[in-house]
This record gives sequence, C-alpha cells and structure tokens, in this order.
Amino acid sequence: MGMKENKREYYLDWLRIIVVLLLVPHHIAITFSHIGDAYVFLPVKDNSLYFFIQSTFLNLWFMRMLFFVSGISTYYALKKRTNKEYFLERCKRLLLPAVFAIIAVCPVMAYFRALNLNGFQGSLFKFYPVFFTKFETYLGWAHFWFLIYLFMFSMVFLLLRVLIKNSAGPEEKIGTFLARKKNIILPIVLFIVFEMILRPFFPGIQNIVDDWANIMVYLSFFMLGYLFASRKECLDKIEENIPVFLGIGIIATTWVLFLKYAQNYTDYFARLYNTKEYQYKVITAFFQGAAEYSLVMLFTGIAKKVLNFKNRVYDYLSNTSFSLYMFHFILVNLVMYYLIRLNMNHYLMYILGIILVYVLFIVLFELVIKRIPFLRYICGIKTAK
Repeated sequence: MGMKENKREYYLDWLRIIVVLLLVPHHIAITFSHIGDAYVFLPVKDNSLYFFIQSTFLNLWFMRMLFFVSGISTYYALKKRTNKEYFLERCKRLLLPAVFAIIAVCPVMAYFRALNLNGFQGSLFKFYPVFFTKFETYLGWAHFWFLIYLFMFSMVFLLLRVLIKNSAGPEEKIGTFLARKKNIILPIVLFIVFEMILRPFFPGIQNIVDDWANIMVYLSFFMLGYLFASRKECLDKIEENIPVFLGIGIIATTWVLFLKYAQNYTDYFARLYNTKEYQYKVITAFFQGAAEYSLVMLFTGIAKKVLNFKNRVYDYLSNTSFSLYMFHFILVNLVMYYLIRLNMNHYLMYILGIILVYVLFIVLFELVIKRIPFLRYICGIKTAK
C-alpha cells in the first residue's frame, strides 16, 4: 500500500516536458504570425492560416496546463514538506531563477529586439543599461513571467493554508462533489465567467498590474490542480470524461479560431467587431473559457492514460526541460535573427528554425550548462547517479 502512495505520477512530468518543448515552435511561429510578443519578427507578417492557428491554439491551453500541473505538484510537495520547506523550495526553484534570468538572460534577448526592431546600434554592453530604463519596451521579464506568477500563486496558497488551519474541510467537500457523476465538467463555468467578465478589459499583458483575466484564470487552474490531486477520484474522472472534453474542446476551439480569424480577415466580421467590439469580445471570451478548461482536461486525461511511464527519453528530458525553458528563447532569437535574412520559404524556415534551436540547445546543455555548478543549481539539474 505504501508503495502505491509514493508512486510518482510520470504523466505530470511528461505534460510539463511537452509544454516546454512546445515553447520552441510557439515562439518561432510568432516571428511569422506576429500573434504575441517576440524579439525577432518578419518585417511583413505571414498571414497563412497555419501560423495563425498554431499561435492561437497553443495560447488557449499550454501555459494554463503548466499552472494546473503545478497545482497538482504542490499537493504532492506538501505531503512531504512543511510549509517552511515548501516556501524555501519555491524561492530556490522559482524566485532565484527569475532574478537570475532578469539580470542575465532577458537583456541578451532584448538586444535582438533592439537590433531588429528599434534600430539600436552598439554593443550588448552598451545596451545593458538601456534595457533596465526601458524595461516594458523590451518585454521586461519575457517568458519568465511564468516563474513570477507561479511564485505569487504559491505564496497566496501558502497564506490561505496557514490562515485556514483545518484546510481539509472545504477541499474535502468540494473534491467529493466534483468526483461525483459528471460534476468534473462544472468548473468550466468558472472559466467562462472569468473570461467574459475580465478578458474584454484585460486582454493579457503579463505585468501583474493590468492582467486580471490571466491572473484569475491561471490562479484557478493552480488551485484546481491542488484540489483534484487532494481527491484522486477527480483525476480519474478526467480520464473517464475524455470524450466529453474532446467534444466541448473541438466545438469551443473552432469558434475561438473562427471569431479571431474572421475579425481580421473577413469584411462582415471586421465590421461587426468594429461596431460592436465589446459584445464581440464577450462572445469570443465565452468560447475561450470553454476551450481552455476542456483542452487542459482533455490533454491531462490523455496523458494520464498513455504517458504514465518512464524511460531513458523521460530521464533525459525531465533533467533538461527547465534548462530548455530558461535558455530556448535566446537560441530562438539567435537562429531567427539570421534566418529571416535568407530568401527562404517560410515553412522551410520555420522547420529549420525548430531543428536548429533543439540541436543548439543540446550542444549548449551538454558543453556548458551542466558543467557549470551555478547553472546546474539554477536549472535544478540532478547529478547522474
């Protein structure tokens, strides 16, 4: 019985690994689609349907998945750690890498933006102070917003845990309710409401201050992850309801993609958007709330069903994925900065970019990151036994 209790849920690690691997094609696609923030853009946006769909589809679920998985991991972490140990572990795994990244990684990435988009001339050394005086212009903490937000949510959660000493009471009741029949589908309402109320006013700038739609959605996924893990039947119910989440996911995602595409590329919907912008955004937000919850549940259910194992690939990727998260964007900038100067088919450039970034990362990891003790510590690299 004890063995079963301590069995690692490998599918959670696989979900984390897959999302981090997807960051490379995601950030490279933004170079073409201009949907999102990047440091290197094609001078003229590529309006092809593929880049639009990839950017929009991934934005619907993949960072939400990381918060959901982090919530589940928090439950398991607090089973073997005290509140103080959890706090110190969060500082080491989230706050320290974020501070390091803002000082050492973000200015290097922003330098590519300065050269590519802002007409800056001069060395990286000269640019360094410019980055800190124009922090938001140069995308500030970049993709490391995730570490800041996760740290913030972890602290909110810890505070609630300390304030509500008997925390098992409410979580037990909610967990029991959600584990009944098809109640696991009900939290979809929460995400639809948050999206409809907040998304039209806070479209999503990850600066904490003007980001209430994302904060409420991400925090809800984090809390829900903890709640589901505390009542294991909830996680089993996700797997049981894969067909339901697939159905809702397909319908809601199709509507989000259609409405977002149509407002930019069809005369009728462009007019509709321009004359009834608020109503249009609310309808899109309704489908977005339905899509994000169903997609996170769908991919969690599938992973639980088919990815609950470990092998040599798992061992390597789980040990390198945080390093990839930390350094992939520098490599994306480096590769795309030079690739966009070539007169090449965009799809070919995109595929070549992805391959080059993965290859360069393995070289960087094997020759540099894992050989420098400080970087090993920052990236949480385990020593081979």
